Amino acid sequence: MSDSPSGKGVATGGSQQMLALARQQMARQQTLEAARTFAAVLAREPQCVEALAQLGFLLFQFNQLSESLTSLHRALDLAPAMPKLNLLTAAVYRKLGRLEESATHCVRETELCPADADAWYNLGLAQQSLEKPLDAISAYRRALELRPGYVDAMMGLGLVLRQTDDHADARQIFERIIVMDPNHAKAHWELATILLSHENFERGWPEYEWRLQLKDRPAPSHFSQPKWDGSLLHGRSILLHGEQGFGDIIQFSRFAATVAALGGRVILGCPAALLPIMETVPGVAEVVVDRAKHPPFDVYASLLSLPAILGTTPLTLPNCVPYVFAPPPANGFPWSGNFAPGLKVGLVWAAESASANARLRSIPLKFLEPLWNLEGVRWYSLQAGAAAAGLAIAAQPPVVDWGSHFTQFGQTAQAVQTLDLVLTVDTSVAHLAGAMGKPVWTLLPFDADWRWMQHPGHSPWYPTMRLFRQARRGDWTGPVSQIRASLLEKLQSPKIQ
Repeated sequence: MSDSPSGKGVATGGSQQMLALARQQMARQQTLEAARTFAAVLAREPQCVEALAQLGFLLFQFNQLSESLTSLHRALDLAPAMPKLNLLTAAVYRKLGRLEESATHCVRETELCPADADAWYNLGLAQQSLEKPLDAISAYRRALELRPGYVDAMMGLGLVLRQTDDHADARQIFERIIVMDPNHAKAHWELATILLSHENFERGWPEYEWRLQLKDRPAPSHFSQPKWDGSLLHGRSILLHGEQGFGDIIQFSRFAATVAALGGRVILGCPAALLPIMETVPGVAEVVVDRAKHPPFDVYASLLSLPAILGTTPLTLPNCVPYVFAPPPANGFPWSGNFAPGLKVGLVWAAESASANARLRSIPLKFLEPLWNLEGVRWYSLQAGAAAAGLAIAAQPPVVDWGSHFTQFGQTAQAVQTLDLVLTVDTSVAHLAGAMGKPVWTLLPFDADWRWMQHPGHSPWYPTMRLFRQARRGDWTGPVSQIRASLLEKLQSPKIQ
Protein backbone atom coordinates (compact mmCIF):
# COMPACT_ATOMS: atom_id res chain seq x y z
CA MET A 1 0.00 0.00 0.00
CA SER A 2 3.00 2.29 0.00
CA ASP A 3 2.83 3.33 -3.66
CA SER A 4 0.20 5.76 -4.90
CA PRO A 5 -1.13 5.38 -8.45
CA SER A 6 -0.22 8.12 -10.84
CA GLY A 7 -2.75 10.69 -12.01
CA LYS A 8 -6.04 11.23 -10.23
CA GLY A 9 -5.81 11.22 -6.45
CA VAL A 10 -2.09 12.07 -6.10
CA ALA A 11 -1.20 14.57 -3.35
CA THR A 12 0.24 17.87 -4.48
CA GLY A 13 2.10 20.83 -2.98
CA GLY A 14 2.53 20.86 0.77
CA SER A 15 0.61 17.61 1.14
CA GLN A 16 3.58 15.78 -0.34
CA GLN A 17 5.67 16.80 2.66
CA MET A 18 2.95 15.56 4.99
CA LEU A 19 2.80 12.27 3.08
CA ALA A 20 6.55 11.90 3.41
CA LEU A 21 6.23 12.44 7.16
CA ALA A 22 3.43 9.86 7.38
CA ARG A 23 5.60 7.32 5.52
CA GLN A 24 8.42 7.93 7.97
CA GLN A 25 6.03 7.45 10.87
CA MET A 26 4.84 4.17 9.34
CA ALA A 27 8.46 3.02 8.95
CA ARG A 28 9.06 3.82 12.63
CA GLN A 29 5.83 1.98 13.53
CA GLN A 30 4.31 5.17 14.92
CA THR A 31 0.91 4.06 13.71
CA LEU A 32 -1.27 6.49 15.67
CA GLU A 33 0.82 9.45 14.58
CA ALA A 34 0.79 8.19 10.99
CA ALA A 35 -3.01 7.88 11.04
CA ARG A 36 -3.32 11.47 12.22
CA THR A 37 -0.97 12.68 9.52
CA PHE A 38 -2.82 10.81 6.76
CA ALA A 39 -6.09 12.26 8.09
CA ALA A 40 -4.52 15.73 7.93
CA VAL A 41 -3.55 15.10 4.29
CA LEU A 42 -7.14 14.13 3.51
CA ALA A 43 -8.44 17.27 5.18
CA ARG A 44 -6.47 19.21 2.57
CA GLU A 45 -6.86 16.81 -0.37
CA PRO A 46 -9.85 14.46 0.12
CA GLN A 47 -9.03 12.51 -3.06
CA CYS A 48 -5.46 11.51 -2.16
CA VAL A 49 -5.55 7.77 -2.86
CA GLU A 50 -2.42 6.91 -0.90
CA ALA A 51 -3.73 8.66 2.22
CA LEU A 52 -7.14 6.99 1.86
CA ALA A 53 -5.61 3.54 1.40
CA GLN A 54 -3.08 3.87 4.19
CA LEU A 55 -5.62 5.32 6.59
CA GLY A 56 -7.96 2.44 5.74
CA PHE A 57 -5.14 0.02 6.53
CA LEU A 58 -4.37 1.69 9.87
CA LEU A 59 -8.04 1.84 10.87
CA PHE A 60 -8.19 -1.89 10.14
CA GLN A 61 -5.23 -2.38 12.48
CA PHE A 62 -7.05 -0.33 15.13
CA ASN A 63 -10.14 -2.56 14.62
CA GLN A 64 -12.24 0.42 13.50
CA LEU A 65 -13.70 -1.66 10.71
CA SER A 66 -16.59 0.50 9.51
CA GLU A 67 -14.35 3.56 9.27
CA SER A 68 -11.73 1.44 7.50
CA LEU A 69 -14.24 0.33 4.86
CA THR A 70 -15.34 3.93 4.25
CA SER A 71 -11.77 4.99 3.57
CA LEU A 72 -10.95 1.95 1.43
CA HIS A 73 -14.05 2.27 -0.74
CA ARG A 74 -13.26 5.92 -1.39
CA ALA A 75 -9.80 4.81 -2.49
CA LEU A 76 -11.29 2.08 -4.71
CA ASP A 77 -13.61 4.59 -6.37
CA LEU A 78 -10.59 6.68 -7.30
CA ALA A 79 -8.16 3.85 -8.12
CA PRO A 80 -10.05 0.57 -8.74
CA ALA A 81 -6.92 -1.11 -10.15
CA MET A 82 -4.60 -0.25 -7.26
CA PRO A 83 -2.68 -3.42 -6.28
CA LYS A 84 -3.53 -4.96 -2.89
CA LEU A 85 -6.39 -2.55 -2.25
CA ASN A 86 -9.05 -5.16 -2.93
CA LEU A 87 -7.19 -7.64 -0.74
CA LEU A 88 -7.21 -5.25 2.19
CA THR A 89 -10.90 -4.53 1.65
CA ALA A 90 -11.54 -8.28 1.57
CA ALA A 91 -9.71 -8.70 4.87
CA VAL A 92 -11.92 -6.08 6.52
CA TYR A 93 -15.08 -7.74 5.22
CA ARG A 94 -13.81 -11.13 6.42
CA LYS A 95 -13.25 -9.78 9.93
CA LEU A 96 -16.77 -8.36 9.87
CA GLY A 97 -18.11 -11.78 8.90
CA ARG A 98 -19.36 -10.50 5.54
CA LEU A 99 -17.86 -13.40 3.66
CA GLU A 100 -19.55 -13.03 0.28
CA GLU A 101 -18.31 -9.44 -0.04
CA SER A 102 -14.87 -10.57 1.05
CA ALA A 103 -14.81 -13.20 -1.68
CA THR A 104 -15.97 -10.69 -4.28
CA HIS A 105 -13.00 -8.43 -3.58
CA CYS A 106 -10.62 -11.40 -3.63
CA VAL A 107 -11.90 -12.35 -7.07
CA ARG A 108 -11.35 -8.78 -8.27
CA GLU A 109 -7.76 -8.91 -7.04
CA THR A 110 -7.08 -12.15 -8.94
CA GLU A 111 -8.52 -10.54 -12.08
CA LEU A 112 -6.35 -7.45 -11.66
CA CYS A 113 -3.19 -9.36 -10.64
CA PRO A 114 -3.53 -12.94 -11.88
CA ALA A 115 0.14 -13.66 -11.12
CA ASP A 116 -0.13 -12.53 -7.48
CA ALA A 117 0.06 -15.59 -5.22
CA ASP A 118 -1.30 -13.58 -2.28
CA ALA A 119 -4.45 -12.80 -4.23
CA TRP A 120 -5.11 -16.49 -4.87
CA TYR A 121 -4.28 -17.42 -1.29
CA ASN A 122 -6.79 -14.90 0.06
CA LEU A 123 -9.37 -16.13 -2.41
CA GLY A 124 -8.77 -19.62 -1.04
CA LEU A 125 -9.37 -18.33 2.49
CA ALA A 126 -12.60 -16.67 1.40
CA GLN A 127 -13.92 -19.77 -0.38
CA GLN A 128 -12.96 -21.94 2.57
CA SER A 129 -14.87 -19.63 4.92
CA LEU A 130 -17.87 -19.87 2.60
CA GLU A 131 -17.64 -23.69 2.80
CA LYS A 132 -16.81 -24.02 -0.90
CA PRO A 133 -13.99 -26.55 -0.53
CA LEU A 134 -13.45 -27.34 -4.20
CA ASP A 135 -13.12 -23.65 -5.09
CA ALA A 136 -10.78 -23.17 -2.13
CA ILE A 137 -8.60 -26.08 -3.23
CA SER A 138 -8.34 -24.64 -6.74
CA ALA A 139 -7.34 -21.21 -5.41
CA TYR A 140 -4.74 -22.60 -3.01
CA ARG A 141 -3.22 -24.76 -5.73
CA ARG A 142 -2.95 -21.74 -8.01
CA ALA A 143 -1.18 -19.79 -5.25
CA LEU A 144 1.30 -22.65 -4.87
CA GLU A 145 1.92 -22.80 -8.62
CA LEU A 146 2.84 -19.13 -8.51
CA ARG A 147 4.87 -19.41 -5.31
CA PRO A 148 6.08 -22.95 -4.51
CA GLY A 149 6.69 -23.40 -0.81
CA TYR A 150 4.09 -20.80 0.17
CA VAL A 151 3.51 -22.17 3.68
CA ASP A 152 0.23 -20.34 4.42
CA ALA A 153 -1.26 -21.62 1.17
CA MET A 154 0.01 -25.11 1.95
CA MET A 155 -1.66 -24.95 5.37
CA GLY A 156 -4.92 -23.79 3.82
CA LEU A 157 -4.81 -26.54 1.22
CA GLY A 158 -4.03 -29.18 3.83
CA LEU A 159 -6.93 -28.07 6.00
CA VAL A 160 -9.43 -28.19 3.15
CA LEU A 161 -8.17 -31.57 1.98
CA ARG A 162 -8.61 -32.92 5.49
CA GLN A 163 -12.11 -31.45 5.67
CA THR A 164 -12.99 -33.17 2.39
CA ASP A 165 -11.73 -36.51 3.78
CA ASP A 166 -8.56 -36.58 1.65
CA HIS A 167 -6.43 -37.45 4.66
CA ALA A 168 -3.55 -38.98 2.69
CA ASP A 169 -2.80 -35.83 0.68
CA ALA A 170 -3.42 -33.59 3.69
CA ARG A 171 -0.95 -35.61 5.74
CA GLN A 172 1.71 -35.27 3.04
CA ILE A 173 1.26 -31.51 3.00
CA PHE A 174 1.54 -31.13 6.78
CA GLU A 175 4.61 -33.36 6.84
CA ARG A 176 6.17 -31.27 4.07
CA ILE A 177 5.55 -28.09 6.05
CA ILE A 178 7.23 -29.63 9.08
CA VAL A 179 10.28 -30.49 6.98
CA MET A 180 10.43 -26.85 5.87
CA ASP A 181 9.69 -25.46 9.34
CA PRO A 182 10.20 -28.02 12.14
CA ASN A 183 8.62 -25.67 14.70
CA HIS A 184 5.40 -25.03 12.81
CA ALA A 185 2.99 -25.83 15.65
CA LYS A 186 -0.17 -25.70 13.53
CA ALA A 187 1.21 -28.22 11.03
CA HIS A 188 2.23 -30.55 13.86
CA TRP A 189 -1.22 -30.22 15.41
CA GLU A 190 -3.06 -30.92 12.16
CA LEU A 191 -0.79 -33.89 11.50
CA ALA A 192 -1.62 -35.19 14.97
CA THR A 193 -5.37 -35.07 14.29
CA ILE A 194 -4.93 -37.14 11.13
CA LEU A 195 -2.61 -39.68 12.76
CA LEU A 196 -4.87 -40.11 15.78
CA SER A 197 -8.01 -40.37 13.68
CA HIS A 198 -6.37 -43.36 11.96
CA GLU A 199 -5.23 -44.81 15.32
CA ASN A 200 -1.54 -44.15 14.68
CA PHE A 201 -1.05 -43.50 18.38
CA GLU A 202 2.73 -44.05 18.37
CA ARG A 203 3.30 -40.93 16.25
CA GLY A 204 0.03 -39.17 16.99
CA TRP A 205 0.25 -38.60 20.75
CA PRO A 206 3.69 -36.93 20.65
CA GLU A 207 2.49 -34.71 17.79
CA TYR A 208 -0.63 -33.92 19.84
CA GLU A 209 1.56 -32.17 22.41
CA TRP A 210 2.11 -29.36 19.88
CA ARG A 211 -1.39 -28.13 20.77
CA LEU A 212 0.29 -26.44 23.73
CA GLN A 213 2.25 -24.21 21.33
CA LEU A 214 -0.70 -23.02 19.25
CA LYS A 215 -1.14 -19.25 19.23
CA ASP A 216 -4.93 -19.33 19.26
CA ARG A 217 -5.16 -21.55 22.35
CA PRO A 218 -4.93 -20.58 26.02
CA ALA A 219 -1.39 -20.56 27.35
CA PRO A 220 -0.40 -23.93 28.84
CA SER A 221 -0.46 -24.23 32.60
CA HIS A 222 2.85 -23.91 34.41
CA PHE A 223 3.58 -24.76 38.02
CA SER A 224 6.73 -24.59 40.10
CA GLN A 225 6.62 -28.36 40.52
CA PRO A 226 8.06 -30.57 37.75
CA LYS A 227 5.99 -32.15 35.02
CA TRP A 228 5.36 -35.84 35.47
CA ASP A 229 7.42 -38.07 33.16
CA GLY A 230 5.36 -41.24 33.58
CA SER A 231 7.62 -42.88 36.17
CA LEU A 232 6.33 -44.67 39.26
CA LEU A 233 4.99 -42.18 41.78
CA HIS A 234 5.71 -44.06 45.02
CA GLY A 235 3.00 -42.26 46.98
CA ARG A 236 3.66 -38.80 45.61
CA SER A 237 0.75 -36.47 44.88
CA ILE A 238 0.07 -35.53 41.28
CA LEU A 239 -2.13 -32.73 39.99
CA LEU A 240 -3.98 -33.60 36.78
CA HIS A 241 -5.32 -30.34 35.39
CA GLY A 242 -7.98 -29.96 32.73
CA GLU A 243 -7.75 -27.96 29.54
CA GLN A 244 -10.00 -27.26 26.57
CA GLY A 245 -13.70 -28.10 27.06
CA PHE A 246 -15.90 -30.03 29.46
CA GLY A 247 -16.06 -33.01 27.12
CA ASP A 248 -12.27 -33.26 26.95
CA ILE A 249 -12.02 -33.39 30.74
CA ILE A 250 -14.70 -36.07 30.99
CA GLN A 251 -13.09 -38.11 28.21
CA PHE A 252 -9.53 -38.00 29.54
CA SER A 253 -10.37 -38.32 33.24
CA ARG A 254 -10.46 -42.08 32.52
CA PHE A 255 -6.67 -42.04 32.86
CA ALA A 256 -6.84 -41.05 36.54
CA ALA A 257 -7.19 -44.70 37.56
CA THR A 258 -4.09 -45.62 35.55
CA VAL A 259 -2.09 -42.85 37.22
CA ALA A 260 -3.30 -43.88 40.66
CA ALA A 261 -2.25 -47.48 39.92
CA LEU A 262 1.30 -46.19 39.44
CA GLY A 263 1.37 -45.21 43.09
CA GLY A 264 0.11 -41.65 42.93
CA ARG A 265 -2.38 -39.68 44.94
CA VAL A 266 -4.42 -38.04 42.21
CA ILE A 267 -5.67 -34.49 42.58
CA LEU A 268 -7.91 -33.46 39.69
CA GLY A 269 -8.39 -29.82 38.71
CA CYS A 270 -11.54 -28.93 36.78
CA PRO A 271 -14.23 -26.24 36.42
CA ALA A 272 -16.80 -26.05 39.20
CA ALA A 273 -19.60 -27.30 36.93
CA LEU A 274 -17.84 -30.68 36.66
CA LEU A 275 -17.09 -31.09 40.37
CA PRO A 276 -20.04 -33.39 41.28
CA ILE A 277 -19.17 -35.96 38.63
CA MET A 278 -15.37 -35.72 38.74
CA GLU A 279 -15.55 -36.65 42.42
CA THR A 280 -16.94 -40.03 41.32
CA VAL A 281 -14.09 -40.92 38.91
CA PRO A 282 -12.08 -43.97 40.07
CA GLY A 283 -8.54 -43.11 41.14
CA VAL A 284 -9.33 -39.47 41.98
CA ALA A 285 -8.53 -38.72 45.62
CA GLU A 286 -9.44 -35.02 45.56
CA VAL A 287 -11.02 -32.52 43.16
CA VAL A 288 -10.16 -28.82 43.15
CA VAL A 289 -11.87 -26.05 41.22
CA ASP A 290 -9.85 -23.04 42.40
CA ARG A 291 -6.31 -23.08 41.05
CA ALA A 292 -5.24 -20.55 43.65
CA LYS A 293 -6.22 -22.93 46.45
CA HIS A 294 -5.00 -26.30 45.25
CA PRO A 295 -3.45 -28.54 47.91
CA PRO A 296 0.27 -29.34 47.88
CA PHE A 297 1.41 -31.73 45.14
CA ASP A 298 4.71 -33.11 43.87
CA VAL A 299 4.29 -33.33 40.08
CA TYR A 300 1.66 -32.35 37.54
CA ALA A 301 0.37 -33.21 34.08
CA SER A 302 -2.37 -32.12 31.74
CA LEU A 303 -5.16 -34.65 31.37
CA LEU A 304 -4.80 -34.46 27.61
CA SER A 305 -1.06 -35.18 27.81
CA LEU A 306 -1.55 -38.44 29.69
CA PRO A 307 -1.82 -40.65 26.59
CA ALA A 308 1.56 -39.38 25.38
CA ILE A 309 3.13 -39.73 28.84
CA LEU A 310 1.75 -43.24 29.30
CA GLY A 311 2.50 -44.40 25.75
CA THR A 312 -1.15 -45.30 25.14
CA THR A 313 -1.84 -47.61 22.20
CA PRO A 314 -5.16 -48.73 20.70
CA LEU A 315 -4.78 -51.93 22.74
CA THR A 316 -4.12 -50.15 26.05
CA LEU A 317 -6.73 -47.40 25.66
CA PRO A 318 -8.74 -47.55 28.91
CA ASN A 319 -12.39 -47.92 27.92
CA CYS A 320 -14.04 -49.71 30.83
CA VAL A 321 -17.33 -47.99 31.59
CA PRO A 322 -18.82 -46.64 33.67
CA TYR A 323 -16.07 -44.49 35.12
CA VAL A 324 -18.31 -41.50 35.83
CA PHE A 325 -21.35 -41.81 38.09
CA ALA A 326 -24.33 -39.63 38.87
CA PRO A 327 -24.37 -38.11 42.36
CA PRO A 328 -27.38 -38.99 44.56
CA PRO A 329 -30.47 -37.21 43.22
CA ALA A 330 -31.89 -34.27 45.12
CA ASN A 331 -35.59 -33.87 45.69
CA GLY A 332 -37.65 -31.65 43.46
CA PHE A 333 -35.83 -32.09 40.17
CA PRO A 334 -38.24 -32.77 37.29
CA TRP A 335 -36.37 -35.92 36.24
CA SER A 336 -36.92 -37.61 39.62
CA GLY A 337 -40.63 -38.26 39.15
CA ASN A 338 -42.68 -40.88 37.35
CA PHE A 339 -42.42 -41.38 33.60
CA ALA A 340 -44.95 -42.13 30.92
CA PRO A 341 -44.57 -45.63 29.44
CA GLY A 342 -42.19 -45.91 26.52
CA LEU A 343 -38.54 -45.69 25.52
CA LYS A 344 -37.05 -42.73 27.39
CA VAL A 345 -34.61 -40.86 25.08
CA GLY A 346 -32.59 -37.81 26.05
CA LEU A 347 -31.80 -35.29 23.33
CA VAL A 348 -29.04 -32.73 22.74
CA TRP A 349 -29.00 -31.01 19.36
CA ALA A 350 -26.56 -28.10 19.71
CA ALA A 351 -22.92 -27.78 20.67
CA GLU A 352 -21.80 -24.95 22.91
CA SER A 353 -21.88 -21.83 20.73
CA ALA A 354 -18.42 -20.65 21.82
CA SER A 355 -16.76 -23.95 20.94
CA ALA A 356 -14.90 -24.74 17.73
CA ASN A 357 -17.09 -25.71 14.75
CA ALA A 358 -20.21 -25.48 16.91
CA ARG A 359 -22.43 -24.70 13.94
CA LEU A 360 -21.17 -27.67 11.93
CA ARG A 361 -21.60 -30.01 14.89
CA SER A 362 -25.11 -28.82 15.74
CA ILE A 363 -28.26 -30.05 14.03
CA PRO A 364 -31.25 -27.75 13.50
CA LEU A 365 -34.33 -29.16 15.20
CA LYS A 366 -36.23 -29.25 11.91
CA PHE A 367 -34.04 -32.13 10.75
CA LEU A 368 -35.21 -34.20 13.71
CA GLU A 369 -38.90 -33.91 12.86
CA PRO A 370 -39.03 -37.46 11.36
CA LEU A 371 -38.36 -38.77 14.87
CA TRP A 372 -41.14 -37.01 16.76
CA ASN A 373 -44.01 -39.24 15.69
CA LEU A 374 -42.42 -42.56 16.64
CA GLU A 375 -44.98 -44.33 18.79
CA GLY A 376 -43.48 -45.57 22.02
CA VAL A 377 -40.64 -43.00 22.26
CA ARG A 378 -40.66 -40.35 24.98
CA TRP A 379 -38.31 -37.43 24.36
CA TYR A 380 -36.54 -35.44 27.09
CA SER A 381 -34.33 -32.46 26.30
CA LEU A 382 -30.92 -32.41 27.98
CA GLN A 383 -30.00 -29.26 26.06
CA ALA A 384 -28.57 -26.60 28.33
CA GLY A 385 -27.55 -23.02 27.58
CA ALA A 386 -28.99 -20.57 25.09
CA ALA A 387 -29.85 -23.30 22.55
CA ALA A 388 -32.44 -24.73 24.95
CA ALA A 389 -34.77 -21.89 23.92
CA GLY A 390 -35.00 -23.55 20.49
CA LEU A 391 -37.68 -25.89 21.80
CA ALA A 392 -40.09 -22.99 22.23
CA ILE A 393 -39.31 -21.69 18.75
CA ALA A 394 -39.61 -25.04 16.96
CA ALA A 395 -42.94 -26.43 15.80
CA GLN A 396 -43.80 -27.73 19.27
CA PRO A 397 -41.95 -31.03 19.15
CA PRO A 398 -43.11 -33.50 21.83
CA VAL A 399 -39.98 -32.99 23.92
CA VAL A 400 -40.02 -32.44 27.68
CA ASP A 401 -37.58 -29.70 28.66
CA TRP A 402 -35.15 -30.70 31.37
CA GLY A 403 -31.94 -29.07 30.19
CA SER A 404 -32.93 -25.48 30.88
CA HIS A 405 -32.97 -26.40 34.60
CA PHE A 406 -29.36 -27.66 34.62
CA THR A 407 -26.74 -25.59 36.42
CA GLN A 408 -23.97 -28.21 36.67
CA PHE A 409 -23.11 -31.64 35.28
CA GLY A 410 -24.25 -33.50 38.39
CA GLN A 411 -27.82 -32.66 37.42
CA THR A 412 -27.22 -33.70 33.83
CA ALA A 413 -25.80 -37.02 35.03
CA GLN A 414 -28.82 -37.59 37.28
CA ALA A 415 -31.11 -37.05 34.31
CA VAL A 416 -29.02 -39.31 32.05
CA GLN A 417 -29.16 -42.04 34.68
CA THR A 418 -32.97 -42.20 34.44
CA LEU A 419 -33.04 -42.58 30.64
CA ASP A 420 -32.87 -45.60 28.34
CA LEU A 421 -30.88 -43.85 25.60
CA VAL A 422 -29.21 -40.52 24.85
CA LEU A 423 -29.23 -39.04 21.33
CA THR A 424 -26.75 -36.19 21.05
CA VAL A 425 -24.48 -34.25 18.75
CA ASP A 426 -20.73 -34.12 19.40
CA THR A 427 -20.71 -32.24 22.67
CA SER A 428 -19.97 -32.81 26.35
CA VAL A 429 -23.16 -34.80 26.97
CA ALA A 430 -21.96 -37.42 24.49
CA HIS A 431 -18.85 -37.91 26.63
CA LEU A 432 -20.86 -37.87 29.85
CA ALA A 433 -23.34 -40.52 28.69
CA GLY A 434 -20.52 -42.64 27.24
CA ALA A 435 -18.47 -42.36 30.43
CA MET A 436 -21.53 -43.40 32.45
CA GLY A 437 -21.97 -46.50 30.29
CA LYS A 438 -25.35 -45.32 29.08
CA PRO A 439 -26.42 -46.28 25.54
CA VAL A 440 -25.66 -43.14 23.53
CA TRP A 441 -26.10 -42.42 19.84
CA THR A 442 -23.88 -39.60 18.62
CA LEU A 443 -24.53 -37.54 15.50
CA LEU A 444 -21.29 -36.56 13.77
CA PRO A 445 -20.59 -34.07 10.97
CA PHE A 446 -18.81 -35.22 7.82
CA ASP A 447 -15.54 -33.70 9.02
CA ALA A 448 -15.78 -35.18 12.50
CA ASP A 449 -13.27 -34.51 15.25
CA TRP A 450 -10.21 -36.76 15.33
CA ARG A 451 -11.32 -38.52 18.52
CA TRP A 452 -14.14 -40.33 16.74
CA MET A 453 -11.55 -41.87 14.40
CA GLN A 454 -12.63 -43.68 11.25
CA HIS A 455 -14.86 -46.37 12.72
CA PRO A 456 -18.11 -46.61 10.76
CA GLY A 457 -20.47 -46.99 13.69
CA HIS A 458 -18.75 -47.33 17.05
CA SER A 459 -16.20 -45.61 19.26
CA PRO A 460 -13.18 -47.29 20.87
CA TRP A 461 -13.48 -44.70 23.66
CA TYR A 462 -17.02 -45.64 24.70
CA PRO A 463 -18.28 -49.23 24.28
CA THR A 464 -21.96 -48.22 24.66
CA MET A 465 -21.79 -45.55 21.94
CA ARG A 466 -22.98 -45.74 18.35
CA LEU A 467 -21.89 -43.17 15.75
CA PHE A 468 -24.10 -41.76 13.00
CA ARG A 469 -21.93 -39.75 10.62
CA GLN A 470 -22.88 -37.46 7.72
CA ALA A 471 -22.14 -38.95 4.32
CA ARG A 472 -22.09 -35.48 2.79
CA ARG A 473 -20.96 -32.24 4.39
CA GLY A 474 -23.89 -30.45 6.00
CA ASP A 475 -26.47 -33.16 5.18
CA TRP A 476 -28.19 -34.52 8.29
CA THR A 477 -30.98 -36.34 6.47
CA GLY A 478 -29.00 -39.57 6.12
CA PRO A 479 -27.98 -39.90 9.80
CA VAL A 480 -31.50 -39.00 10.98
CA SER A 481 -32.99 -41.62 8.65
CA GLN A 482 -30.60 -44.22 10.09
CA ILE A 483 -31.51 -43.20 13.61
CA ARG A 484 -35.22 -43.49 12.87
CA ALA A 485 -34.71 -47.01 11.54
CA SER A 486 -32.56 -47.92 14.53
CA LEU A 487 -35.16 -46.59 16.96
CA LEU A 488 -37.87 -48.67 15.29
CA GLU A 489 -35.62 -51.69 15.59
CA LYS A 490 -34.89 -50.92 19.23
CA LEU A 491 -38.60 -50.58 19.99
CA GLN A 492 -39.10 -54.08 18.62
CA SER A 493 -36.07 -55.47 20.47
CA PRO A 494 -35.23 -53.37 23.56
CA LYS A 495 -31.99 -55.28 24.14
CA ILE A 496 -30.43 -53.54 21.10
CA GLN A 497 -28.04 -50.82 22.25
